[in-house]
Amino acid sequence: AVSAQKGEKLLIPINMRDGSLICTGKGNPDWNCSAPHGAGRIMSRSQAKQSFTVSEFKKQMQGIYTTSVSAQTLDECPMVYKSVEDIVGNIGDTVEVNEIIKPIYNFKAGEE
Repeated sequence: AVSAQKGEKLLIPINMRDGSLICTGKGNPDWNCSAPHGAGRIMSRSQAKQSFTVSEFKKQMQGIYTTSVSAQTLDECPMVYKSVEDIVGNIGDTVEVNEIIKPIYNFKAGEE
């Protein structure tokens, strides 16, 4: 979790394709004045590598310049994270979403 004190600006990353949320904290004590630090995975890294292909990954990244789409980064593909709609729909009690910023370039290091 990240701090989401009242009036505090914060960034919540979603995934390589969908970008990040620029938010303002509401200081909600029911949420311990915090917000999620990211979208959260919906499957393990090993499940991701078994579930998706590099060609599916490339298709999802269309329109975003990247040299990082490969079998080594398949476990970080956008499809293994919760959707931006799910995140925005569930964090309204703790932050105000001011803007969704979309990537035009993405770099992610491989394992080697």
